[in-house]
Amino acid sequence: MEKLLLVAALACQPGDRLIDLDSKIPRSVRSMDFVSLEPFYTRFYICQPGFPDSIQQCCSGKPTAVLRMPVVDGRYCVRQSQPQMKWTVRALLKPDIEM
Repeated sequence: MEKLLLVAALACQPGDRLIDLDSKIPRSVRSMDFVSLEPFYTRFYICQPGFPDSIQQCCSGKPTAVLRMPVVDGRYCVRQSQPQMKWTVRALLKPDIEM
């Protein structure tokens, strides 16, 4: 029963797509920028799996928009406003600078 609750807590909401970037993100990166590219009028939503309250919305008619998301385990739940539409987003990895 505990395993079932754990899986439910780490899953995405219905309609969301799980993207696992864990193997592609260096350990030194603590946050990642998602930059919308095209089409500029699309909206997409992104959050950490199991934390639907952390959802962030991007774009809504802006030619370029950037969302900064923390890298916890490299997994993200993504949903777009028009699922049948093809859209492009780029993830930028830059190590944080500590002073």
